[in-house]
Amino acid sequence: MIPITVEQLCEATDGQINLDDQKSDNLTLAEINSVVINNVSTDTRTINENDLFIVLKGPSFDAHNLLQSAIDKGAAVLLVEKSWVEKNRAEKNCSQNNNFTFANDCIVVMVADTRIALGLLGRYIKQQIKGIKCAAITGSNGKTTCKELLSAILSVHSGDKNKVLATAGNFNNDIGLPLTLLRLQAQHQFAVLELGANHIGEIAYTSALAQPDVALVNNVMPAHLEGFGSLQGVATAKAEIWSNLTPSGIAVVNLEANFAVDFVQKLANKHQPLLGFSTKSEQQNGAKPDLFASDIVHNELGQASFTLNLSDTLVNKLNTLQNISIQLNLPGLHNVSNALAASTMAVAFGCSLQDIKKGLESVQQVVGRVNCSVISETVTVIDDTYNANSASVKAGIDLLVQYQANQVLVCGDMGELGDYAEQEHKTVGEYAQQQGIQKLFTVGNLSQLVSHAYNAAAKNTVAEHFTDKQQLKEALNAYLSDKESKTVILVKGSRSAKMEEIVAFIKQTFSA
Repeated sequence: MIPITVEQLCEATDGQINLDDQKSDNLTLAEINSVVINNVSTDTRTINENDLFIVLKGPSFDAHNLLQSAIDKGAAVLLVEKSWVEKNRAEKNCSQNNNFTFANDCIVVMVADTRIALGLLGRYIKQQIKGIKCAAITGSNGKTTCKELLSAILSVHSGDKNKVLATAGNFNNDIGLPLTLLRLQAQHQFAVLELGANHIGEIAYTSALAQPDVALVNNVMPAHLEGFGSLQGVATAKAEIWSNLTPSGIAVVNLEANFAVDFVQKLANKHQPLLGFSTKSEQQNGAKPDLFASDIVHNELGQASFTLNLSDTLVNKLNTLQNISIQLNLPGLHNVSNALAASTMAVAFGCSLQDIKKGLESVQQVVGRVNCSVISETVTVIDDTYNANSASVKAGIDLLVQYQANQVLVCGDMGELGDYAEQEHKTVGEYAQQQGIQKLFTVGNLSQLVSHAYNAAAKNTVAEHFTDKQQLKEALNAYLSDKESKTVILVKGSRSAKMEEIVAFIKQTFSA
């Protein structure tokens, strides 16, 4: 975080210094305003000496109750809600025993809503970084992979990975995104931000804080349907990312995605500059791709090589190469699409094809995200356990069927699908059978619908369902111990299913 003063904090958040409840007269108002803040915390477990502690509230917690802990750990400035201060003051005047007394040497800034104030502060910090360019990425699948790929390209382009700030972990919501912006330093030239959502309006809010120069909707799939109500709701929510582009901003569209034709039309109606990409060269969904892939080939680990092509229009406009060969370390056709997404954003930032190639080829597999491991001469496991929806499971199946081996799918429950849960689980089972997956194991509650759908369409194969992981482990042990030929196992499930436990079991049991 770049250093700011208390005065700047108040300016950014529309905050007001609370002088009425402080007994200390050691500092004048001018001296308080000039106090410098170098770090922000929202968690009392991570507070450092002289931090700003921002109090957050949720349905089941209120960090106003942790203020004493924050002070004890050295917080120098507290950002609290004015309504809480007034309530605390009233309780104190009524001689109630549960009120809180501010420390004499602690500066207190009051705001109407600390969550909104956190967002405003994040936006303010970004605005202080001169010349920074921001990429915003959303989509039902592939956000993190696109972020990693684009960050790698921009690191090559800028000559220093420390000039690129990227979202860490799951910091992609209305709390996480501002906290990411607070990590910005003066040396940063690029910010690569994931924008997630589980309800309509969330991306409109976070994109307003990010104010991106380039924004991508990677895809629209049946994920988080519980919060969006329908696939149309997902599309509406994802498209919010383009509502807060900078005046010279560029929208990036996956021309193969659901609702792409609507996106292209609406962006054109707004005269919004856009770049489209596709794994195919021909026009689709109302636009011809500016970037596309050709000559796609997968090696024995499923890793793709392809030719990255620019349209004639783009080549003439940028006076650049027409194409370049790429060898990804990431498996699956869906990662070719993710690479195209990152490449299109990189072109929008002025990166060369050479920079794009070097960046893409430097990115390694991430644990839990289509990570292929050869366990022994006969067992290979594909760990894609980080999360799941029907689209990502289908993408995994498409990868699995490329292997010349016994193909096994191990599937846990897919969460947050709301009224669509039954339909989406059945869809996965039908698709697994349609694609010729030779063996299916499922575990959990909803996943039994995957097995039922698979068995309903089965000819010579039978799926097995288990209610707990121990039963599944025993079945896998028996099945794999009996196989002498090569077997590839895809393990998939939502975060709540914790299917990484099955990956760990396979590795521990069958490692050479």
